[in-house]
Amino acid sequence: LYAEMARELGVSVLGYDYSGYGAATGIPTEANTYRDIEAVYRWALDHAVEGGDPTRLVLYGQSVGSGPSCWLASRERVGGLVLHSPILSGLRVLTESRLLGCCDIYPNLHRISRVTVPVMVIHGRQDEEVGFDHGVRLLQCVPTELQAEPYWVEGKGHNDIVMGEDIPEYYRRLRRYLQMLQARG
Repeated sequence: LYAEMARELGVSVLGYDYSGYGAATGIPTEANTYRDIEAVYRWALDHAVEGGDPTRLVLYGQSVGSGPSCWLASRERVGGLVLHSPILSGLRVLTESRLLGCCDIYPNLHRISRVTVPVMVIHGRQDEEVGFDHGVRLLQCVPTELQAEPYWVEGKGHNDIVMGEDIPEYYRRLRRYLQMLQARG
């Protein structure tokens, strides 16, 4: 998918696995995912992003990956933030009860308001893993002037947005978002 995304959008794409996920070693903890994304961010600025300019870096977080991406975008300078099938928080995927709020992970709902760049949300309307309302509610927490046009995908769930007949529209929407970021300067 990364090579196709780079080709379709005319951008460089840097992908990685969080500790304990995919091909990465280590233990999958919330703290480790933050260390991982911070390390990738620093590496990208030092080695991959033209002039080390953080505004040329657009974060893309999918599902649980929306947590570290939202965390980094709320703390560091970046050019944009795309949240694909994002979670409001780890606990809110399971329940709306705040009884265990002290144990919640990836509190995107609270962090998103500190993001200072345009945010695009992509979410399948038939998502049964992370309810569609997560994407809608997150976007509502973004200041109006930073809300990019969302992509609410009819007939798609959590992991199938970039499959089938919707792929051209997916790239068209991302391309439009990137053009908006570029025009914004």
